Amino acid sequence: MEHVLVKVYGSLHPAGEHLRRLAASVAGDEYIELDGDLLRVSFEGVWFPIEELMDALRPHLPPDSEGRVDYIDMDAWRLHRHFIKGPAIESRESGLNNVLDFSGH
Repeated sequence: MEHVLVKVYGSLHPAGEHLRRLAASVAGDEYIELDGDLLRVSFEGVWFPIEELMDALRPHLPPDSEGRVDYIDMDAWRLHRHFIKGPAIESRESGLNNVLDFSGH
C-alpha cells in the first residue's frame, strides 16, 4: 500500500487534445483526463510535478482558459491552489485548517 503524501485535483477549460498530451507528458497519462473540452487532473501518491506542470501549460493556455489545480501536501498540512485565467497562473497557499476560509474568492 502506497503512503499518500500528496493529493492533486483540478480542472481547466477549454482544453484540447494538445493540452492533454502536454500535461500527460509531464504528469503521467494515468492522472490526466480530457472530457470534451474539460481537462482534469487527479492524483494521490508520494510526489507530483506540480510546478513543472504549471510551467509546461502556461505558454499553451488559450486566452479564454479558466480553472484551478489544488496541490494538497498532507505531510505539511498545506493547500497550494493554482488559479488559471487566460495565460496567467496565480498561486496561493494556506494551511488545511483554514481551507474553508481560503475559498479563493
